[in-house]
This record gives sequence, C-alpha cells and structure tokens, in this order.
Amino acid sequence: MVSLASFVCSFPCVAFSGSRLSGSSAAASCRAFLPSVASFAGSVGVGCASGIDSLIRLAFPSAAVFSVSSFLVGGRVARASFALRSAALVSWCAARGGLLVAFPCAAAPVQLRPCVSFAGFGSGTWGSVALALGLGVPVLVVVPCALGAAFPAPAAVACRFVFAGVAPCGGSLWLAR
Repeated sequence: MVSLASFVCSFPCVAFSGSRLSGSSAAASCRAFLPSVASFAGSVGVGCASGIDSLIRLAFPSAAVFSVSSFLVGGRVARASFALRSAALVSWCAARGGLLVAFPCAAAPVQLRPCVSFAGFGSGTWGSVALALGLGVPVLVVVPCALGAAFPAPAAVACRFVFAGVAPCGGSLWLAR
C-alpha cells in the first residue's frame, strides 16, 4: 500500500467505527493511527459514543456526528437505535464514495456476513464493517496486536480482506475494496 496518509486522503470522506471503551486496545490503536491521518481534509463521519468516537470527534471537530438520539424507536433510545445510527453512518459514507475505518477490540461474531442491512450480532463495529462490505464501501480495519496476527473475522468476511501492512500501533492493517 502507498503511505497510510495518502491512501486515506485519496477518499472524499472517511467514516470511523470502533469500540466504546476508552481504555481498550482499539482506543490505543486509534490514538496511534490518528497522527498519520491528521492532514485529512475531507468530510469525516463518526458516532456519538465514548471510546473511538470520542477520539475521532476530538481529532476532527467539524466531523458529522451521528447521534443515537436521532434514531428513536417507539419514542425512546432502544437497542435498535444504535443499529440505525450505525447504518446511517455507513450509508452516509457509501453515498459519498468514502472509506470506513474500523477499530475493533474483539474478534467478529461467528455469524457475521457481508450484508445490505445492519446485522452486527452484538457488535456495532463489526456490523458496520459487514454493512460497508455489502454496500461496496472500501473498509480499512485496524487490528490491535492484542487480537493476534490473523484477521479476526469468520471466513465470509475475512475472504474480502487483504493484509495491507503494519498499523502505527504495531497491529495490522487489513483492507477490503
């Protein structure tokens, strides 16, 4: 792959997804990743959660923030609200010809498959990856060292990715186009 910065900067927009845990290996990966894309001048989309979302909002103050409170179900925030929010973020990225960058902190659920409607089986990050694959959005997954050397997803998803290099955190970069 060309430099990480030039690759990411080649897209008109980037959407970010990842763990809500501020102290996770995914958050450490994100902190190490951000300086390499600090020059990105396109549109950035991100969720409203803590963890990765918070780090991205700090790095890109003008980011479009997808808030779960905008996706009420039955007049309240429900579990489905989180899936709707994530689906809206990925759809926003797809409509703009963007790149999804994901920072998982755990392996993907074994049921995960590329899809055209959100199905994360309990993982918003991996659900966003599966939806992006189903919609034809390029995806860059930053896998922290803690998850090992192999791509941490079932074959139906893993077969879409190629190893793209060592991540700034020392983990690995995996790309699906």
